[in-house]
Amino acid sequence: MTQDSKQHLGDPEVYWNRAGEVSYGQAMYSSADVERHVRLRLWNMAVDIGNELGIPQDGHILDYGCGDGAFANETLARNYRKIDGYDLAPAAVERANKESPGPHVNFTAADLLKLDYGTMAHYDGAYLIGILHHIKKETPEVLRSLARITGKMVVLEPNGNNLVRKLLEFTPSYRHAGEDSFRTREMIDIFSATGWKTTFHRRVNLFPNFTPGSVYRLLAPLEPAIEASPILNALCTVNMFGVVRA
Repeated sequence: MTQDSKQHLGDPEVYWNRAGEVSYGQAMYSSADVERHVRLRLWNMAVDIGNELGIPQDGHILDYGCGDGAFANETLARNYRKIDGYDLAPAAVERANKESPGPHVNFTAADLLKLDYGTMAHYDGAYLIGILHHIKKETPEVLRSLARITGKMVVLEPNGNNLVRKLLEFTPSYRHAGEDSFRTREMIDIFSATGWKTTFHRRVNLFPNFTPGSVYRLLAPLEPAIEASPILNALCTVNMFGVVRA
């Protein structure tokens, strides 16, 4: 990658490759407290959903859009026998492999839209953590393709029904990252149209990535009540889905 291309911040591929160079956590969060709370909580919740779907502990797992590998290395590696991660950003994948906790966790740099699914392994489950809204137009075809190699998926996506979130996506930083979130019903309908049945849906997490630590500490005690409220739940920033092949 040339220096000129690195300066082209409007290119999401360049943005995420640069984030991989410094780690996604450092690039995406303004507060270490918020990063720990949001990422670790959602990652553990994702594995809990996987357990509900029946993804076996000795399973072979796909981390589709693995980024810098933090989720796989810190969470999936403790729960599954073997994990394969794929992501477009070479710098992120390089970091992921350097931080891999063992030979059972492997990462490959690849264009997710050009994977040869016919030659890939069959996976006991797949995790798609915040990737689909970055490939929004191609999402239906991606989901159809994934149905060829796995029957169970855990999907985390930003809540596109959140008006603040949608407004933020017009700001330069969000546009540079290629952020364009799905509305909840839109995502569920796409699952249905591409051969997947939604068996779990929950809206969680009160804190956007940029939340200052002081605001997080003030509001954290209120998060469980807000998540549980049918009305206030609309303030939450993340949709989590568990889907199985129909």
